[in-house]
Amino acid sequence: MNSRFIYFAARLIIAFFRVIPRAAGAAVIRLLAAVFYYLDARHRHIADVNLRIAFPEMPRRQRNVIARRSFQNAGMNLLEVSRLDTLTPENISDLVDYDKADGLDNYRAALSIGKGILYLTGHFSSWELLPTAHALHGYPLSFTTRPLDNARFEKYLRRVRESKGNTVIYKKDSARRILKELKAGRTSGVLMDHNVSPAEGIFADFFGIPAATSTGVALLALRTGAPVLPGYLTPRRGGRYTIKFLPPIEMIRTGDTAEDLRVNTQRLNDVLERIVRERPESWLWGHKRWKNRPPEDPRDIYGFSPRELDEFLRESALTGTRQMDSPLAKR
Repeated sequence: MNSRFIYFAARLIIAFFRVIPRAAGAAVIRLLAAVFYYLDARHRHIADVNLRIAFPEMPRRQRNVIARRSFQNAGMNLLEVSRLDTLTPENISDLVDYDKADGLDNYRAALSIGKGILYLTGHFSSWELLPTAHALHGYPLSFTTRPLDNARFEKYLRRVRESKGNTVIYKKDSARRILKELKAGRTSGVLMDHNVSPAEGIFADFFGIPAATSTGVALLALRTGAPVLPGYLTPRRGGRYTIKFLPPIEMIRTGDTAEDLRVNTQRLNDVLERIVRERPESWLWGHKRWKNRPPEDPRDIYGFSPRELDEFLRESALTGTRQMDSPLAKR
């Protein structure tokens, strides 16, 4: 499809959601996301496989409810992106505030170490809103993302993302740029909850199943001494959100680089798993988190029949699979 048409169609949709009342926009998006959930058999299947891996004892009806709400929460990114331009330091607290127990105190504790901060986050709730809200509260940051295929829309989206004082870092050049930010005492965010390519990490356990996981955050933290601060957005009643920061994580150092990467990457995956378990409907279940598989068991989990998936999960439970250190690539 013509990229110019896609760009103008996307801008028209964003303009529509900017001008209609917020409550009406949220209702429309949730309705459309629910319809999309029922029509999109492929991503519905992916979500169900993921949920069966994460919660093997959960009834199918409950899995379906979580998956549908996950689609709806992800869809809310459209509403929030369409309204980023309207947010200001004066009105941001009406939409997003900080958790009283796990909030700014943990952020300040991490900042007080004096080596910058590596934010650990994932595709939770309206993840596009998180860095903008944090910046408008007075705490701008840089964050890593992949550029969109549509260059026109990417240019527009980057402008919107950076309009409140944040800096976008593209993944291709991210390590060098993040190191520069941390050395200057600044803060940088990384999404670490998706499948990665064989050149980017190790297999670290996620819900008891080895998942191809980036070692980038652990490597940067080990190299710079920067604390890792888990942060994420949670939806609340009335269309509002809360930013949560868990206590900062300092890296374990054994003197063995490979072991340090293995141990610390697993610790970070464990934190992400904890966040997913806290609010499972907030996570993006329609992504093939276990797409890349260890060489000793390269089977495609998403191609299994229901019976084959049951057998695979039983085998994993019986063997107590914890293949956290199977390398995706030799370093």
